[in-house]
Amino acid sequence: MPGQETERDDRERSEGRRVGESSRLRDGASVAVALFAAVLLGRRGGEASVENARETRTGMTDETGPTEGTGRTGGTRLTEAVTRVRERMPPVATGSRDGNRTTDWPEVLRNVATNRRFQLGAALATALLAGMLLAGRGDEASDAEASSRASAVENLAEVEREQDHEAGTPPADAEVDAIRPGEIEASGIEGDVSDYTAPRTRGMPMLGLGTYQDADYDECVENVRTALEMGYRHVDTTERREAYYNETAVGDAVAQVDVPRDELFVATKVGPEDLDYDHVYRSVEESLDRLGMEYIDLLYVHWPTGDYDVTETLDAFADLREEGLIERIGVSNFTVDLLAEAVAVADEPIFANQVEMHPLLPQTELREFCARDDVNVELVAYSPIARGNVEAVGELWEVAEKHGATPEQVSLAWLREKGVTAIPESTSEDHLRENWLSLGVDLDPEDVETLDSIDEHRRIVDPDEAPWNW
Repeated sequence: MPGQETERDDRERSEGRRVGESSRLRDGASVAVALFAAVLLGRRGGEASVENARETRTGMTDETGPTEGTGRTGGTRLTEAVTRVRERMPPVATGSRDGNRTTDWPEVLRNVATNRRFQLGAALATALLAGMLLAGRGDEASDAEASSRASAVENLAEVEREQDHEAGTPPADAEVDAIRPGEIEASGIEGDVSDYTAPRTRGMPMLGLGTYQDADYDECVENVRTALEMGYRHVDTTERREAYYNETAVGDAVAQVDVPRDELFVATKVGPEDLDYDHVYRSVEESLDRLGMEYIDLLYVHWPTGDYDVTETLDAFADLREEGLIERIGVSNFTVDLLAEAVAVADEPIFANQVEMHPLLPQTELREFCARDDVNVELVAYSPIARGNVEAVGELWEVAEKHGATPEQVSLAWLREKGVTAIPESTSEDHLRENWLSLGVDLDPEDVETLDSIDEHRRIVDPDEAPWNW
């Protein structure tokens, strides 16, 4: 879809769910390296005590409890130590999706005693460096010390195994740009999928399935069939665009399930290379043949580029509607100006505009324009969970925790509150189910206000040729 352009939910979760904690793991290791370097500089090598390293590790593996025999947490001692030596340490460059960044030591210190993954990172680095120091001492390392080191490693491994099974929450200031794989698991709304039915707006189900990058025939058939059996009735597809090529698979999946055609809502698109009048007709006839259907519920102009001409293209769409080959006319990735022009020129009403939309890209101006009585265009959101970036937003976690939901479910519910249809893409049954159960999330006005207050605004799908870049 034009819009789903980046949407593969499996990768979205695997990227998003690690952002807060893996970032702290990295910073924790940086702190430990800094501390250990300071110890070596201050004591000239072998005077650093293995016992101190073990105590630091013990304190940091307990999120709230004090280090045994000290009355202070390992995190507190680590904070104090780093504060003492931070002036002696150069900035530490750490990776991000956008390149290098410099460690913000005050930010790092604020999280030492409160974030378990941060503490684990420091502990692991401390244990590793302690082992390296002891190896340099040769035969001074006793059997008892070796046994203690082995025990420390085992304890750290146990902490990591326990935390891998926890549901974690990234802090509110987690960087959206730092998305990377991680271990956070969020259970989300519980319930039977049969308990829910997607609401409809003018006949279109407001929660659907996107099929971007679902180009493997067998996998696509299985995925669409599973979704339809789960309760999905809106499927978005296309054929003549890279990363789709799945209209045949969608049509075959529909043929394999016992769902009446009039309950289904199937949308597809015409690509920029086929937007002159004759090619529009040819494209739709080929799509109908691949889908094995007599009509298409919603046909989109995929992008207003290539052969797009507002009059010629929309005349072809209007004629197709009059002939009953399509039921609704849609556009995709249209700005306010392009949509205003299309509405003014089209002989038949424009039903929907499919665009990227999520709490990080609320499309306020476009939503307000579409809601005008003289426009009356539905918005359909692709990338509705921002390719997993919603996992890095504190406000989404805040609302998710309140409702026992995941940030993805909250994002989908927020779109529904805005009157916007969402078409998340997923090739996992678990994530299909998670998305569907978002129908059980009922946001109150306070929740919506919290999500509307998010300061971070970013666009995920942003090709150079996109109309907003003209």
